[in-house]
Parts: sequence; C-alpha cells; structure tokens
Amino acid sequence: MLKTIDVVLIAVMISAAAWTYQIKHQAETTESDLANVERRISLERETIQLLEADWSLLDQPPRLQRLVHAFEAELQLKPMRPDQIVEPDELPARPVNLVPDENNTLGGYADNGETVVR
Repeated sequence: MLKTIDVVLIAVMISAAAWTYQIKHQAETTESDLANVERRISLERETIQLLEADWSLLDQPPRLQRLVHAFEAELQLKPMRPDQIVEPDELPARPVNLVPDENNTLGGYADNGETVVR
C-alpha cells in the first residue's frame, strides 16, 4: 500500500515533469520565432543591398545624360545657372493670407500651414 508521502512525492514529480515540458515547449517556440525574425531581417538586408545597387546603377551620370538627351523636347531641361542657387535667407517670404476661411471651424488660423495675420 502506498503511503501518503509516496503519493505526494509522485504528484510533485509529475508536476515537475509537466512544468519542465511546458518551459521546454515555450523555449522552442521562442527560438522558432527568433529564427523567423532573423530570417526576415536577413531578407530585408539583402533587399536593401539590392535596392542600393539598383539605385547606384540608375543614378550614374552617363545614363542620366542619355535620358536628358532622349527626352529633351518633352522635359525642356536647361543647365542650371549660378544665380539660381541661393541661401535660405535670400528666398522670398511666404505670402500672407489676410482672409480667414469661413468654412473652417477654426477660421483657418490654427489648422493650415499658412501665415495668417489677424
């Protein structure tokens, strides 16, 4: 006949085995998730490298020059003049909107990016 202590020890051993199995299963699931994330990161890095290589090919000056000549009539591109390059303080000021928007609940003062004078 089993004594009470034997039954308690068997229950403790079964509980410990179940807890160990549960922890092992959680660790395997976490490890699998980590491997999936690492695989996706690797794929994204490869994609970035591919896109950077593609961009460097598309951005080559001889290729751009050929495109400019091919589409010269449609684009009407002209070489840049030195007087077109200015400092930020040389840019014209933004136009001032003196009339608020009546359809707007805030009167157009707070929700648009324009400079408004009241």
